[in-house]
Amino acid sequence: MVASATFLIMMIISQKLLTLQNDKQVNHGAVVFIRGVIIDAGSSEKMLKKYPGHRVYRIENAILMPGLINIHTHLEIPPLLDAVRARAFPDWILNLIQAKKELDMNGYVIAAKQNVRSLIRSGTTTVGEICTHGVSLGILKQSGLRGTVYQEIISMDPSSPASHFASLVSRPATNLIRIGLSPHAPHTVSKRALLQIKELARRKHLSVCMHVAESKDEIRLLQRKKSRFEKLYRAAGWDRVWAPSADSPFEYLQALGLLNNDFLAIHAVHATDRDISLIKRSRVSVAHCPRSNRETGVGKMPLKKFLDAGVVVGLGTDSLASSPSLNLWDEMRYAYRIHRSSGVTARDIVMLATVGGAKSLGMSNAVGSIEPGKRADIIAVPVPKKNTGDIYSDLLRETKKCIMSVVDGKILYK
Repeated sequence: MVASATFLIMMIISQKLLTLQNDKQVNHGAVVFIRGVIIDAGSSEKMLKKYPGHRVYRIENAILMPGLINIHTHLEIPPLLDAVRARAFPDWILNLIQAKKELDMNGYVIAAKQNVRSLIRSGTTTVGEICTHGVSLGILKQSGLRGTVYQEIISMDPSSPASHFASLVSRPATNLIRIGLSPHAPHTVSKRALLQIKELARRKHLSVCMHVAESKDEIRLLQRKKSRFEKLYRAAGWDRVWAPSADSPFEYLQALGLLNNDFLAIHAVHATDRDISLIKRSRVSVAHCPRSNRETGVGKMPLKKFLDAGVVVGLGTDSLASSPSLNLWDEMRYAYRIHRSSGVTARDIVMLATVGGAKSLGMSNAVGSIEPGKRADIIAVPVPKKNTGDIYSDLLRETKKCIMSVVDGKILYK
């Protein structure tokens, strides 16, 4: 890692600058920042005249753009996709549980370190991480990445004593890492526990994320219909009657008072039109993980409906148990391929991985675009070899990794 603390002002110059602020594109552009805060951006000629005598990085044949924001990961999980594949989503869950029995804490540590390196080298600068085993938080704090680490909670037995949820968020946040809570799903966390989590989140000003409407089996379970999740309940030793009863998981969570602008709904593959209206009214954000949805067989999320409704959507890779990589460029490419026929553009997809991700994690005042006042989270990627006139589609077609990654003004990778 190379820090810029020795120099008050630092400038990065490249062949092109893509700010994602009102689609601003600058040929021969530059970004200027001081102590991790962007103070100016524009043509390199203008910036060099305006800020002479300061440290300058020149990157040839590159595009400067905001760092990518991967809003849903499980970094503690190693590559398990081939080992846990199944025809049905509940079977995939059971396979994952079985596979994790072969792992120890050291395995989670090794996986998290490798996965963080993968994020950095592919251009992710901010992450929304689900921490299950207490490992990824410390590793992310050491990495220099920005993000929110959500402590996962599974607590379905309604007779269980009051859980020690407060201890889960006792570890302090940093200037780069925030702490949140992640009740796993409506069918894996009891009503009693959800109400406790809601109160803790309110008192501690914590954001909450949750897997919601991910599969048809989840919907059927809540609607008291036959569901393959009954197998999961038997394996966990849970009583089928503990499952909530509701027409929609979103309506159930709304009735409990959980839906608000600090709530991130993960997947939402089977959200109905009525759910989407509720999501918009509640100002809930949504994490779209298209490759994970494909690999687990849960279906295709109606992305265009969400965007047309004005719902804030970000992009996530999920874990290496349900996705072939943590590379957000791979995720963007696949998302564009499956959604372009509905009218989703390449620009829409790039915005999901930047501006949309920042809004989803409640960080839009700090990251997501390159503009004065925001933090200096910037990546440089190769200039596409083919220029079609649509920079967004060109980037999606060719980009696989970054040349340089900067978070809060510090160079993490080059």
